[in-house]
Amino acid sequence: MLSYLQSSFLIFVALALSVVTVAVLNRVWPISHRKLVNDVTGWQLGILGTTYGVILGFMLYTVWNDFHVAEINSNLEATSLLRVTRIAAALPSPEREEFRALGLKYADAVVNQEWPAMRAQQDNYASEVVGSEMWGLLTKMRRTGKGEAGEIDHLTSALGELSERRNLREQEFQVRLPAMLWLLLLAGAGATIGSACLLGNDSKWLHYCQVLALTFVVAVTLASIADLARPFEGAVSVRPVAFERALVMMQR
Repeated sequence: MLSYLQSSFLIFVALALSVVTVAVLNRVWPISHRKLVNDVTGWQLGILGTTYGVILGFMLYTVWNDFHVAEINSNLEATSLLRVTRIAAALPSPEREEFRALGLKYADAVVNQEWPAMRAQQDNYASEVVGSEMWGLLTKMRRTGKGEAGEIDHLTSALGELSERRNLREQEFQVRLPAMLWLLLLAGAGATIGSACLLGNDSKWLHYCQVLALTFVVAVTLASIADLARPFEGAVSVRPVAFERALVMMQR
């Protein structure tokens, strides 16, 4: 998504548009005339603002929760990778060394290939290929009868968990907020701020400040929702810290 600079620019544009809107209304529709409809538009604005505020708050909570879940899942995926290599450490040679090499390759693929690709909104399946190689090695061990049955079962469970976590990360990367929700959020923002601009206030500067404050809160919240809704992109994103730590631990 957007960087901090790009988000700040869009927020500044929204603030400028709200000021221009109030200035144009003051010129074409005098404040004294607009004050006559305050009794009607005032309570309507209250209902509209409350309804939109609830929607905005719910959406912000939802995307933040999804972001947190994506962060936890990434940590669990790295933990599953470490579990695979630790279980494989009890295997006979050369399978023990092969699993260790594949574990290092998996972590390196996630950190240096998949994460940069996700930040650039591109698909990358490097770790999935490595995971397939792990499954292939495990199948070969079952066929040749190498390793104890308990170790093979534990390794199968660990690989299954690693594959599940990797698939969840892929799903979290692919999911986007529906266009209908964005239409609702943007239309609600326009209606709420536009209604605030229509109010008549004898103090022009106070009215400007009220509209600017409302616009700022709405714009910042929308920017936060847009950023958090894509947990692997933008200025606020999940970092591959767990995989970097796992890579260091496996290299010891």
